[in-house]
Amino acid sequence: MQIKLDKVEKIILLGGGRLLIGLARWCKCNGDQLFIVTSPRHAEEIIESGKTFAEILSLENISFKVVEEISSNEVKNYLGNLSNAFCLSLGAAWIFNKETIKTLFKEKLFNLHGTKLPQNRGGGGFTWQILMGHRFGFCQLHLVDSGVDTGEIVKTSEFLYPPSCRIPREYESFSYEKNLNFMIEFIKEIKQFGLNEKTTKQPEYFSSYFPRLNTLENGWINWDENILDLEKFICAFDEPYAGAKCLWKEITVTIKKVCVDFSDQNFHPYQVGIVYRKNKNWLCVCANGGSLIIEKINDENGLSILKDIKEGDRLITNTNAIQSRLNRVIYTPKGIKNNFN
Repeated sequence: MQIKLDKVEKIILLGGGRLLIGLARWCKCNGDQLFIVTSPRHAEEIIESGKTFAEILSLENISFKVVEEISSNEVKNYLGNLSNAFCLSLGAAWIFNKETIKTLFKEKLFNLHGTKLPQNRGGGGFTWQILMGHRFGFCQLHLVDSGVDTGEIVKTSEFLYPPSCRIPREYESFSYEKNLNFMIEFIKEIKQFGLNEKTTKQPEYFSSYFPRLNTLENGWINWDENILDLEKFICAFDEPYAGAKCLWKEITVTIKKVCVDFSDQNFHPYQVGIVYRKNKNWLCVCANGGSLIIEKINDENGLSILKDIKEGDRLITNTNAIQSRLNRVIYTPKGIKNNFN
């Protein structure tokens, strides 16, 4: 299909997160007409320097609305005439139905997706990418339809994550710069020339969908996993998340900053989780196929317990916790609603 926009004079950003803040700052510096609509969940999210999304926008005098329903009259009145607007969703919490897309956004609502489409629809972004070992990143701008990340693609750019990216924060930081520059260049272009592009339909036979994740629910460690899968799992829930979890002496602990090592002997399955060597900076733990080196292990209050753990102690996860990590977490504009298998 062909998508057309006249020269854009108004920027509408829907959603939340660091990327939206970065794009909003750029728009403000350029004197653009800017309107932001966010959900309660995104408004309360800590973005930088201990400040929430809403606090940052307020401190920088950037106009925004916090709403539970995107189709409300409050939103319509706030946004006004959208005939010359570029409307972009950045991780928005709402599901846009056909009626809202048609009547409010005139079937010209865009979404920015940071992974390959249609293979990686859904949420959980960098955690899923780390678990699956993906090193290619994407900036994919597509139209929003009534499905989840199913709209036709307008523009795309591919890049490669460097080997130094191992945890979500490193992926996010690298992706942030790529996607911010991608959107800045796109907005510059449509402000000057408008948009007249032929979109690309997503081939459904390549599609896959992965749900959102939550570290507190899904981050339990299964010590029986192969050492390489174990390392990926713990890295996938590292900063900026709370950290993968297990038990030490019936205390829930979080683990971050890990790597694998193959210089010691192979271990029997019964030995997995045993701390077999330590010094003041790390623990060496038996794993399936090698050793897991842990440099950061904290208690439930976020305090380091590295010095308290003794050689011979075992890190474990009970069967119920391992089963519960498979639960699906449901997010709403207000926050987490519930979970189910």
